[in-house]
Amino acid sequence: MKRLAAAVLPLIAMAPLHAATLETRTYTVEITPMCGERVTDCEQFAYAGTHNRNRSRLNLVGKPGQGPCPRGNAPCDPRGWQFQDGDANYFVGQDGWLVMTRGTKTLLREHGTWRD
Repeated sequence: MKRLAAAVLPLIAMAPLHAATLETRTYTVEITPMCGERVTDCEQFAYAGTHNRNRSRLNLVGKPGQGPCPRGNAPCDPRGWQFQDGDANYFVGQDGWLVMTRGTKTLLREHGTWRD
């Protein structure tokens, strides 16, 4: 029972029960669970990203996941949420990092502040 609690508790703590907003220098990203409020292990999240300067907006659906790992370092980066738009990947970390990649190329890596 202790093992089960130790495995489940981080997942419960990770999933916001309501929308959470990350503000970086370039983007404002809102992460919203797409499950009912009573669901503690939500596997589907909405990403609503807005470019702070030109106000362009991108909406995606994704799941919980690990951040991109340097070769040979696994596990790495704190958990967060991952989203995909064609060949572009977006990772929003609980630690406030927004990372956008295409293949092995990092397009953006910015740290921000979470607000509710």
